[in-house]
Amino acid sequence: MTAGRIVWLLCAAAGAAELPGTTPWGFPKDIVAEQYLELRQYYERELARAASRRGRYWQRAEWQSNREELRRLLGVVDPLIAPKPDTTPLEGGGAFSVSLVEWPILRLGNSGSTGGFSGAMVREYGLLLTPKSPGRHPATIVLGDAGQSAQLAEAGHVVFAPFLIERRTFSQPWTEDRSWLFRLGYQVGRHLIGSEVQQVSSAYDFLAGLADVDAARIGVAGGLTALYAAALDTRLAAARVWNDFDNRTRAFDEPEDRAIWNMAERFGDAEIGALVAPRRLAIEGGGPGAREEFERLRAHYQRHGAAGQVTLSAAPKAAAAAPPKLDPERTARIANAQFAQWQARFRNLAMEAYTTREAAWRTEAASAEEFERWVQPKREAYFDLTGRYPASSGPLDARSVQIYDEPDFTGYRLRVRVYDGVHAYGILLVPKRIAPGERRGVVFTQHGLAGTPEDALGVVPNAKADDVYQRFGMRLARRGYVVFAPMISVQVEPERYAVARRAHLLGLTPVGLEARKFARVLDYLETLPFVDKRRFGFYGLSYGGYTALWAGPAEPRFKVVINSGHYNDWNLKTTDLTEGTSFLFYKNAFDMFQFGVLQSLSHSELAMLIAPRACLIEIGDRDGIVIAPRRFADLEMQRVEDLYRRLGIPEKGRVARFDGPHRIDGKEAFEFLDRWLK
Repeated sequence: MTAGRIVWLLCAAAGAAELPGTTPWGFPKDIVAEQYLELRQYYERELARAASRRGRYWQRAEWQSNREELRRLLGVVDPLIAPKPDTTPLEGGGAFSVSLVEWPILRLGNSGSTGGFSGAMVREYGLLLTPKSPGRHPATIVLGDAGQSAQLAEAGHVVFAPFLIERRTFSQPWTEDRSWLFRLGYQVGRHLIGSEVQQVSSAYDFLAGLADVDAARIGVAGGLTALYAAALDTRLAAARVWNDFDNRTRAFDEPEDRAIWNMAERFGDAEIGALVAPRRLAIEGGGPGAREEFERLRAHYQRHGAAGQVTLSAAPKAAAAAPPKLDPERTARIANAQFAQWQARFRNLAMEAYTTREAAWRTEAASAEEFERWVQPKREAYFDLTGRYPASSGPLDARSVQIYDEPDFTGYRLRVRVYDGVHAYGILLVPKRIAPGERRGVVFTQHGLAGTPEDALGVVPNAKADDVYQRFGMRLARRGYVVFAPMISVQVEPERYAVARRAHLLGLTPVGLEARKFARVLDYLETLPFVDKRRFGFYGLSYGGYTALWAGPAEPRFKVVINSGHYNDWNLKTTDLTEGTSFLFYKNAFDMFQFGVLQSLSHSELAMLIAPRACLIEIGDRDGIVIAPRRFADLEMQRVEDLYRRLGIPEKGRVARFDGPHRIDGKEAFEFLDRWLK
């Protein structure tokens, strides 16, 4: 008998208050607040570290690759239609004439019927101010300041002021136009800022074709979008950026539509500005960190031998020139049309993603071995979407305290170190009467949104929780399994939103960190003398089902993964414009969005990444979480069953339907666990 086994028997006999290999834990008064604090601080530390590492990307030879990476992160990847403008003269402004100009810049989709007919386009709208003096003039694309437009026109510039999506209240009380479109575009690898950069590029094409414009002297002026446009479109001769240059270490506190996936790793405002070099860049005003950021920017310009081409000055004074006026009704019509056009385009790109995914996931593999070789590159793409967290190292520093002593099992609160300042937490149930030398399988039982480990276990009766979770953790413990109920941080939705905002700036997701926590708990469980490390399973409901799907591919030690009460068509679940449970309608659901995810993964592909391990989808016929009509989710499930059938292991990839609402059923799921874990 091993020393560890002897220790375990002695501890069990004495009714020990801790688990083997752990030290006593003084359980905190508010574990939820502690866990959220750990997550926020972890991501903020990583943001600071990312900023300190940026220099490695900025060797002179790498600058063009940085520009291409920024282009990808903003989704500036679609070819523009050459401008064929329609011009409507408006009342003049004295020294300059004013016209309303519009032209198509993009189709409503990129392929087939989603592109629409010739009249259905995303269009550029803007005011053109043309000096009445003869000759070829410099031109400026002005973003967001009508007074500055008039002042530049009076100074002899041709000015084009495009209409951009407004930050106006949307039909949903929590959001506005920009956030709504941002989320739609985000899922298909397009960013609202990138769309506006494309508008600037199309405006350049328009201005360069005017007889009274000197194409070598076209610049851009405005806030953040002006900086990004100048960085990406090297045809712009100069940029003037006012009141929006800063240190972005707290970019997660800015409006949601400014969230840019994995931005912090390579880019701050100084690095964006560096891509303008050696062209002229005038920074006027900015945030409290503008001076420090400017010094970094100037160092980049010095490396180009162009230090005199970048300046920092006070914020511009309000322009004295009267801005041109447009009829409010016409302005509203343009705003509504522009919103509808971008919405249609982003939604159509989501529809096109079906074809992209299905083509990418079509495999001829006829065995588990062939499939494993074929799918490996797709696992890499999966990690690009969930985030590449570093492996845990150092001591486990496991701590525990007994919480239950039931006739069939003992329960312990357990904390395990993941990284410095980051810990996994949950409750472990250990069956009694484990024979000497016997090793049991382990099932993780995962709670859902606003839930707790206690809810998933059901040891202490709780009518509300038990109606949903059916006390499935305790039932599995009585069935003979060691059961671990992790706590994931989904108790306070605004806090979860805040964590996701921080994580996305690093190209990470909260569920990716949850997977790393699960791995660390598995590391600890493997040290226990009564645990069989070859038999780990994961069973989650609702948000726990989401976690099962997203964490399952990351952790091969889970030999069985059960998704309950969550399986969906992810395309519709995150981009449908009318479905009541679409995550578009929920403010704090930002963690359900990932940049470009729909081109790579929906729920069927996630389940395929679990293959050839055992995977069960548990779904109630009356579960309101499932998108309607249910045929869309049915097709996703069918793809998984087809794959397992093709691999010759249909018994390992199954769907367990039951007549019921959003809850654990367990009938087929428990038998499935028994088959593959016992």
